[in-house]
Amino acid sequence: MAWIDYQKAFGRVPHSWIIKCIEIIGINTKVISFTMKVMVYWRTRMRLHAENKLVEKEVIKIQCGIFQGDSLLPPLFCICLLPLTEQLNTLKTGYEEHTTKTKISHLLYIDDLKLIAKSEEGLQKEIHRVKIFSDDIHMEFGIDKCDKITFKRGRLTHSQNLVIDINREIQELEQGKT
Repeated sequence: MAWIDYQKAFGRVPHSWIIKCIEIIGINTKVISFTMKVMVYWRTRMRLHAENKLVEKEVIKIQCGIFQGDSLLPPLFCICLLPLTEQLNTLKTGYEEHTTKTKISHLLYIDDLKLIAKSEEGLQKEIHRVKIFSDDIHMEFGIDKCDKITFKRGRLTHSQNLVIDINREIQELEQGKT
């Protein structure tokens, strides 16, 4: 099992990917058009109240990511990761639930991703697929918050770290750590 953390998850998703994903799932074209138009106006401004005066910075246009505080943030982000769910399901590397024979390869809740595989090779395939997908949509791992753990026959065992790319690995969670 591996835990994947996305670095600054909500602020990195390109607007073009958000639009593509809501088109893929068949959202009404009027809603898509509205979303495209409103994204153009996403802005923020930094204000600092100090010593009885207000210091205000210029308006910052939000050019990628989902506008923080918007009630659409959680569902839009989840929609943007639906294609990853589909890709992970096609690998058939997950752990098989005995009664329904369904393979569970991952659990996804907003920006928290847990990868589940029956073997080390399966887990490596899953992390490779997640890395390619994440690179394609400009999402980066918060590697210091990613971990992996291995159980064999219900017992915690030590194994190799998960290789993400040449210079980065997901470390195995040390016993007693969370």
